[in-house]
Amino acid sequence: MKSIFLMIFGLVISFAALAQRDTIPDSTGYRVIEKSKQLYPKFYREFQYIIVNDPLIKKIRFVKQQGVGPAFASPKGIITINIDYILTPRPNFDDNRLIVVLYHEVGHLHYYITTKQADWNPENSEKAAFEYSLLKTKELAEKGDCLPLQSGLNFMKLRSEGNNLKDPHLRALKRMVNEPLYAGYLRYLASTCK
Repeated sequence: MKSIFLMIFGLVISFAALAQRDTIPDSTGYRVIEKSKQLYPKFYREFQYIIVNDPLIKKIRFVKQQGVGPAFASPKGIITINIDYILTPRPNFDDNRLIVVLYHEVGHLHYYITTKQADWNPENSEKAAFEYSLLKTKELAEKGDCLPLQSGLNFMKLRSEGNNLKDPHLRALKRMVNEPLYAGYLRYLASTCK
């Protein structure tokens, strides 16, 4: 029994060490964000806005890791930004989509704070985060920039057509793109953003 415990403990420590290995110092992460304003000026502006104005964000953590997503949120108020997406531009992650991703992660924090922990589930958290990102990008559209909203609606629809039903993102999107809220954003985009 003791050897099984030690083996499990060793595995946990190994995974923790791997996660820490990819973490980069805050000063380096913020320097990357500062330099990003040339290539991603809208993302830079919204990043600066949320860190000052959203009290749910307790910490920004930076990683540089290939093969994982661009950002993550923790119930403890931590948003992790994968700077690999900023340092190595990707065709489908332009300035507009990075804004959608950023607000998606903030949306998770709002879900965690407004939903009893006993009721948390990954699919509903993803759905709430997607809806929050649409709400915030619609606010940008109301100020004259429709491209983040357009990007969000487009990529959400494309992702909803996937087949990996183990992915809570996909399950949430399959529900969401068939609901009146999503249709309302499409109507708004068609009528306002020509």
